[in-house]
Amino acid sequence: MKRAIFDIVLFLSLFILPWWVGTILVFIGIFLFKNFYEFIISGIIIYALYIVSGSGLITSPVSFSAILIILYIGIQILRRKIILYQ
Repeated sequence: MKRAIFDIVLFLSLFILPWWVGTILVFIGIFLFKNFYEFIISGIIIYALYIVSGSGLITSPVSFSAILIILYIGIQILRRKIILYQ
């Protein structure tokens, strides 16, 4: 129930609030919930809403999604290594 309410607040914040509020909520969700796959979905939504075309190195949605998946796996590994988190 907590996760469903958090997801609703997260996805509403992605569309209503500035991008940095949604990003903070995503990282809070990663450490609050196990297997927080919404990280990847919300990252794609943030990318689609706020990308400026032709700027930066990551202009392809596919490469951005791949980077998000790699980042998610890295965060999950890091979570297991943190002593206070266990």
